[in-house]
Amino acid sequence: MKKLLLLAMLLSLSTPAWAQRVNQLSAVAPSGDTGTGIAAVVNDGVITTTDLEQRLRLAILSSGLPDNAEVRAHFLPQILRSLIDEQLQTQEAKRLDLSVSQDEINQALEHIAHDNNIPGDMLQFVASHGASPAAMTAQVKDGLLWNKVVQRELRPKVEIGDDEIDAVIDRVRADAGKEEYLVSEILLTVDNPKDEDQVKQTAENLVDQVKHGANFASLARQFSQGVGAAQGGDIGWIQQGQLAPEINRALANAGNGQVSDPIRTASGFHILGVRDRRTVSLGDPSKTTLNLVQIFRPRTAGVPAATIPPDAVRLRATIKSCDGINAALSSFPEWKAQKLGNVNLAKAPNWLADKVRNVSAGSSSEPLATDKGTALLVVCNRHDGGEIDRDAIMHSIGTEKLELQARRLLRDLRRAAYLDIRLGNNS
Repeated sequence: MKKLLLLAMLLSLSTPAWAQRVNQLSAVAPSGDTGTGIAAVVNDGVITTTDLEQRLRLAILSSGLPDNAEVRAHFLPQILRSLIDEQLQTQEAKRLDLSVSQDEINQALEHIAHDNNIPGDMLQFVASHGASPAAMTAQVKDGLLWNKVVQRELRPKVEIGDDEIDAVIDRVRADAGKEEYLVSEILLTVDNPKDEDQVKQTAENLVDQVKHGANFASLARQFSQGVGAAQGGDIGWIQQGQLAPEINRALANAGNGQVSDPIRTASGFHILGVRDRRTVSLGDPSKTTLNLVQIFRPRTAGVPAATIPPDAVRLRATIKSCDGINAALSSFPEWKAQKLGNVNLAKAPNWLADKVRNVSAGSSSEPLATDKGTALLVVCNRHDGGEIDRDAIMHSIGTEKLELQARRLLRDLRRAAYLDIRLGNNS
């Protein structure tokens, strides 16, 4: 069964969208054995089974998983796809007469070693663990070449308007007080509907490997097609509501250190790792000022002071903005509103500051019981101390656009390519 599954996954790489016929695959060993000969022909380039075997060993080493038949069977299809993509990327760089220096490769290797807490020389570490330094160097070189293609051919085409930056700033201000998440991501794109099942299976396999101890960052470097792949999948701090709704829901339900199941969006399948979470703040918390309205209901005689009346929860759920408070109170006649004006959190009483510190504009605090009654504090707007870095926002928007353009270019290269997969044909 595993043999047939692997065969089907490899066959799915050769879809009509790639515009070529491919040889019938046969007898792919269920152990993930690459055999000897030629694994694939990509235009005028060749991927040998030695190339595939070396990269397979490197992926297993970097993931921290055992080198056994099951792990190899899981990794082999995606490794082959990655090597095919790298061939296409390198060929495009050659067409544009681009190159990388040995110094650039060495710096990239030092960066990888630092990120993975590996002392000494990265290539020596790879060799000492039975993997190929040549495969490691080739992967790094191919990544640097593709980055140069993207920077030269695509970056000049990326335009960012002031209105786009302003829209992000408005959203950041509105989200102040909400949670944001430090996220790593593995993205597997779906360029053709016929790839859907294969890519989903690969994503599920990667999740399974992480849950059994594989290193998320290493898998991201080997397999992810996302913007943070070279950084181990790191995409930085993400605010709630910033990404696709499917991803936002997964982030809201994820705990620190958890890895999500594959999430399907328009881009493909995302695997998320939440490393940390915090409350959004635009600057110095001591300079945060909130414009507040207090809604109060007197305590009913004989009711304990700590009791929260049931209608407090219902009222809170109806409040979506300060403009809607009066309309909401028409259904709750026992509650009265009072404007508190601008309140500096650093100078406010602790009981008040703690209730509204993380409340976003247009929302209400949790009900607060006092000896006189129950209060809700509504944040009409908030100004967090510090200036928003427009250059940083422009860079973020540009990176997202550039990543989209890069995926489109790679998709076009795939469609125009001649591909002959020979793995399993005893080439």
